Amino acid sequence: MAAWAEVSVMVARERLDLLSTRMMDLGAVGLQEDLPPGTAPQYKQPWEKGPPPPPPPVVLLRGWWPGEGFAAGWGELERAIARAAGAAPRWVPVRDEDWAETWRAAFQRVEISAEVAVAPPWLAREGDLVIDPGMAFGTGEHPTTRACLRWTDRLAQAGGSCLDVGTGSGVVALLAARRGMAARGIDIDADAVAASRENAARNGVVADFDDTPLQRVPGRFDLVVANIFAEVLVRLAPDLARRTGRWLVLAGILADRADAVLAAMGAQGLVLQAREDEGEWVALVLQRPEGAG
Repeated sequence: MAAWAEVSVMVARERLDLLSTRMMDLGAVGLQEDLPPGTAPQYKQPWEKGPPPPPPPVVLLRGWWPGEGFAAGWGELERAIARAAGAAPRWVPVRDEDWAETWRAAFQRVEISAEVAVAPPWLAREGDLVIDPGMAFGTGEHPTTRACLRWTDRLAQAGGSCLDVGTGSGVVALLAARRGMAARGIDIDADAVAASRENAARNGVVADFDDTPLQRVPGRFDLVVANIFAEVLVRLAPDLARRTGRWLVLAGILADRADAVLAAMGAQGLVLQAREDEGEWVALVLQRPEGAG
């Protein structure tokens, strides 16, 4: 008997969030978003000008369910997924070793700048930030993580300090530390904190990681980075502003919610210096004016 059942379906990008939520509600223990077969990944490299390439309009979404008894309930599950996706799903049985191989193939080495790249251990080259994909978000492939890494790479100052809010895998704080900053990452997820510490040891980088709530973190930091959903950024605006000594980099913002985040940060006296749009995601770079309290 196969250990797992892998369900795959092609879905229009505008339905992706709805379908992902629905599949998890229906019992999926994991999901993976992938490019349609035959589609090569496209990233805007640091030396390229112009806007980034648009994301493919269609996504291949895979989900996994425990294999025992799966076939008996497939008919009802198939209809529910088809309604949410607007397309027919299919499923195949997979063994544990097949899943591991499929999971590994989903990750890539991502170049952030001419000097910075992030890679899983099996693709890493000398000098890369090595992030082992696991329980924590942040392997450099998602547009929001890439934006945070690009701006951290540009704004990091040796001898300065960095706070990474919602640190996930710790990759942003690790890059800041590698650039000579005193780096700290915080996350409410204990698994993320553990993964960040493991990634720091893996890269031989010194950074602090803990689950202290933002409201209780003392002092100001030269650079604050937060890759969190817009609604949370709005709620945290006063605390983010209080921790920002100079630069604040925000990501995880859907385009239709960027104005709300800008308004919340503007009310705290922070000034927009740059905006980057990649597909449906927006990154904002704000600054505390010289002499501001």
